Amino acid sequence: MNYAHWIRHFELNRVHRTEPDWGVPFRMEEERRVALAKTLAEYQLGDGGGECRLIGFDAESARAVHPDAGKVIDLWFREEAEHSRLLGCALRRVRGEFLKTTFGFRWFNRIRRWFGAEFEMLVLLVVEIVSTGYYRLIQRHSGDAPIAAMCGLILRDEAGHIVFHRDRLGGKRSDWSKGWRAMAIRLLGVGCMSFLWLTHGRWLRVLGGSLDELRSEVRHETKKFIEALSTFRAKEMQKAPEPSYTHPSTTR
Repeated sequence: MNYAHWIRHFELNRVHRTEPDWGVPFRMEEERRVALAKTLAEYQLGDGGGECRLIGFDAESARAVHPDAGKVIDLWFREEAEHSRLLGCALRRVRGEFLKTTFGFRWFNRIRRWFGAEFEMLVLLVVEIVSTGYYRLIQRHSGDAPIAAMCGLILRDEAGHIVFHRDRLGGKRSDWSKGWRAMAIRLLGVGCMSFLWLTHGRWLRVLGGSLDELRSEVRHETKKFIEALSTFRAKEMQKAPEPSYTHPSTTR
């Protein structure tokens, strides 16, 4: 894995950002406002609002695989903390209440600790793939320009994170076209998406979103990731030259 490339990516990504105009007057029907406040509050807690670091029982071993691994992991989580800050601004805008914990959040963190850093990072990758679908729904249906702009910023970051995981996993000695990890990504994606809809569906429906819409987004992103991973792995096996740096696109 080219750690220097990813250090450069995360550092550049901090600079080229435009803060949403949170001062724009806020107008929204009460039912939609409440639904948006509820879903954003739970996502603010989960997306960088808790322990924004690796918490698996063997986290230090994952940070020690390369002299720059810890720095890259810290930069990745720093962007997750930025998402929590942005979501906090959006939550204040819709007059929502901040959450300190939920049942699902507590279990999510327990699973991350129990199964170790490798599984934890795989789960976090799947969460980012599913979150891409969530933020597209919010961007499409919120009806609020600053919140839509916030989603655009987070989607740009998530696109980079997904490519980061592709590079990280693509360097491992495994056959991703037949390996268990590709299947694990699909299964975890279905589980994560189902849990997201179970907990947020009633609010997303009020905003105009649907399960079919979310499912379509998640399936598309999962398929795209696995195909990109297989292609990347094949190039690595052929020892193809590394492509020049470009910022990951957030477009479909």
